Amino acid sequence: MKSVALIFFALFTLTLQASAPSLHKFYLSNTSLEFNAQNRAIEITSKIFTDDLEHAIEAQCYRYHSLYPQTPEVFELVKKYIGEKLSLQVAGRNVVLNFLGYSVDNDMTTLFIEGGYFEPNQVVVTNTILLEQFADQQNITEVRWNGQSKREYLTKDKTQFQFIP
Repeated sequence: MKSVALIFFALFTLTLQASAPSLHKFYLSNTSLEFNAQNRAIEITSKIFTDDLEHAIEAQCYRYHSLYPQTPEVFELVKKYIGEKLSLQVAGRNVVLNFLGYSVDNDMTTLFIEGGYFEPNQVVVTNTILLEQFADQQNITEVRWNGQSKREYLTKDKTQFQFIP
């Protein structure tokens, strides 16, 4: 009887583990900035693990918010969070970033942001997304302009980098 109970417990535990949401063991975001001279815009996309972004928003406003389905309240919370964590200077001038929206696809959320276009001669990107949440968070940040590209891994110890075309 003891062995039947032990087998039942083992199967029950395995079933729970299999049905539990998978947690990732690394903390990473990927932000890409593209200077689009034709559209006269700086186009920014940022890919972030959905659960990490939800936890960051929860910490900011002290209650849990799911990113899906998208509501006006959650849209504003994401916009506020990203506005505090991502900034851009071009030629020494702060660029006003306009949060356009986001899409959730399985465990990843893609953010869409746009800024006014300046002919880049020096770009400084500050990216502190999720750094307050995870000690080992890395934010891959890439700037592309006129066929040139530079990518940096930003962390708590390094939150910004310069791109000089």
